[in-house]
Amino acid sequence: MTAESGAMTTPVVAVDGVSVRTRDRTILDKISLDFSARSLTAVVGPSGCGKTTFIRTLNRMAELTPGLRIQGRVLYLGQDVYDPTVNPVVVRRRMGMVFQRPTVFPASVFENAAFGLRLVRASEEEIDAAVTEALQRAGLWDEVHSHLDGPALALSGGQQQRLCIARALAVRPKVLLLDEPTSALDPAATQRVEATLQHLKEEIVVILVTHNVGQAARVSDRVAFLHSGHLVEVGATADMLERPREKLTEQFITGRFE
Repeated sequence: MTAESGAMTTPVVAVDGVSVRTRDRTILDKISLDFSARSLTAVVGPSGCGKTTFIRTLNRMAELTPGLRIQGRVLYLGQDVYDPTVNPVVVRRRMGMVFQRPTVFPASVFENAAFGLRLVRASEEEIDAAVTEALQRAGLWDEVHSHLDGPALALSGGQQQRLCIARALAVRPKVLLLDEPTSALDPAATQRVEATLQHLKEEIVVILVTHNVGQAARVSDRVAFLHSGHLVEVGATADMLERPREKLTEQFITGRFE
């Protein structure tokens, strides 16, 4: 990957004509969309519209699914992440992923947060500092700092999801991708995750897939609406939710699909 300095005017992520196809259907069709520094974009749309495939395409996780053909470019600070010379592991460090359900390991809270740092063989001093910082940024430090050696599986579902966010943050990504991260959580846990995302968008690029229009309204700066693999409309959150330009967008937001 290219150096990250000197890229002040370049979108952190630029999606350029990306299509994803299987042998018999098109999942995404020529999507183009830029993501600027310190922003939170909510990607919304009905089930099956391609939201999850889209977000997995950004950090090359989609290519792990057999049978998918990916065309177009995904630029990270101007460099195509699908260039054959680019290591996909490095891409996934730069663009961390948090999944729909918490994916904690049967290990301690500390070791869960440190997992990515262990893979890159960071020093113990670096790991200690980075784990503390990541847990603080994920809004979890005050709840777990006294039992970092305790089992992560003993945490509540919401705490486990914020631990997954901390694990992604520990390797200091520039982009955080989240695929419906609160869909399995209760309202109180959802509120804590949303508060965490609102803080994080002041630091990095956050791209959130959500089926919840209310959540998009609460946390995002911008909304992108996908339907049947197409990017129908994108704009500032208030404009998209209150004054959508496209009929399909209005139907989705109001829950009146024909």
